[in-house]
Amino acid sequence: MGNDTKRRLATAAFFLVLATAGSRVLGLVREMVMVGYLGLGPEMGAFTVASKVPNLVRTLLADTALSAAFIPVFSSLLEKERRQEAWQVAHTVTFLATVVLGIITALGMVFAPQVVRVVAPGFGGDQTIIDLTVHVMRVMFPTVVIMGVAGVFMGILNSYDHFTLPALAPIVWNLVIIGVVVAFSAGYGFKALAWGVLLGTLVELLMQIPGVWKRRYRGGGGSTLRLVLRSPEVRRVGVLIGPVILSLGIINFNAFIDTVIATLISIPAPAVIERAFRLFQLPQGVFAIAIGTVLFPALSRHAAAKRLAEFREDLSLGMRQIFFVTLPFAVLFVVLAVPTIRLIYEHGKVTAEDTLQVASALTFFSVGMSFVSVNTLLNRAFYSIQKPWLPLVVGVINLGLNAGLDLLLYKPLGVGGITLSTSLVSTFNFFALVFLLRPRLGGVDGRRVLIMVGKSLLALLPLAAVAYFVWFGADRVLGRAVWAQVVSVGAAYVLAGATYCAAAWALRMPELRTVLNVVRRRRQTARPTEVPSGVDNE
Repeated sequence: MGNDTKRRLATAAFFLVLATAGSRVLGLVREMVMVGYLGLGPEMGAFTVASKVPNLVRTLLADTALSAAFIPVFSSLLEKERRQEAWQVAHTVTFLATVVLGIITALGMVFAPQVVRVVAPGFGGDQTIIDLTVHVMRVMFPTVVIMGVAGVFMGILNSYDHFTLPALAPIVWNLVIIGVVVAFSAGYGFKALAWGVLLGTLVELLMQIPGVWKRRYRGGGGSTLRLVLRSPEVRRVGVLIGPVILSLGIINFNAFIDTVIATLISIPAPAVIERAFRLFQLPQGVFAIAIGTVLFPALSRHAAAKRLAEFREDLSLGMRQIFFVTLPFAVLFVVLAVPTIRLIYEHGKVTAEDTLQVASALTFFSVGMSFVSVNTLLNRAFYSIQKPWLPLVVGVINLGLNAGLDLLLYKPLGVGGITLSTSLVSTFNFFALVFLLRPRLGGVDGRRVLIMVGKSLLALLPLAAVAYFVWFGADRVLGRAVWAQVVSVGAAYVLAGATYCAAAWALRMPELRTVLNVVRRRRQTARPTEVPSGVDNE
């Protein structure tokens, strides 16, 4: 990969990190508003279960999976200058996604009562909770077909190295939901929340249409498009999406299993796990997904051109960067679990007992945080070389392993047992994917990754000590007022992060220099009147 391309992708990654960070922070605000206005009681448990079913279908069949199967095919056609064919494929895939996902959406809405009986065995005969779950599920199922189309559009934009609109759309999605909950939850409760999610999803799709429309003509899409149902490229997307369904969405599928088994603990238990999961996903969403999204089209192009050396180099860089930025968050979420959850969630209708439950779930989630994050990139590496069946095999094993561990651990550890199961399965998934990927790439630069992880673990020792003692001292002096918690928890995170960076500098870790260089370059190039080189911000 040339230096110009590296700079372009680094700048794009930095922008995407900023945009994704804004989205995740707003997502956290959304969660705070939701639990503050509506609580963590049985109704929130019902909403969580109801949303899990369409969310699972959407992740496995629509936005994430469809985009992952579509990008390698579309990018390969663009790389070969077959632009007209690429847009014919995009048009056909969009049509097929709308039809197939539309049918699935209709079936989900019709059979929602039967689905609820299966996925919520712990709800028993509480008809009020069951009725609410059915209503919310029916309102949210149309998000499946909406995000299916959005997944294709996101794949088109990312293939042109355009990340702005897809990155900004979730920010608007969060704002819409927050606005609807604040305005209408007093009168309509959780029904308002469900309609807010549906409205936000529709807006998220509409935001991407102008960018796709513009590239259709500028990129050689032509003025008329026709369906090419028998195109080998369309069939290739269909072949790729099969294994992607499980392998890319494995953590979401396992999370669905977790939700079903959590209903055996209590009706609110799924909501407790979901609150911890949202916070747990924050570093993964800000860094891992951003890095994977930027590298995925480049990896696909390397694979199409048989540039394995460049493929290995980019993959190694992505893995090291993800480990470098997620390991400190994993430790911080263990050391500061209770004060962090107390600050974020313990307001309005949320109690101290709710805080302890969510903190327990977050602690065990964090054990596998870095592995979950790197798995996102490893899965995309397999899709780039169009070998998706291998992660599928690992995914099937994971499903059985996760269900078994859930059933084994949920009674002695409660919600913490379910989240610990997810961490253990994610760790197994990482090592299995690396083992399968190495012979197909001639290695994955494992020695450099291992050295980097070892140095990071050394740097985490002072981080953990500083985090705990700064929070403990400030908490004893300032007390538990909201402003005092902001100061004590915020100071602990900031000073611990600074300690980690200082330790990384002392250990001469190049990953720290890479991050600092990207920040410095962004400040130098992103002037108000300029668009950073290589980043498509139209």
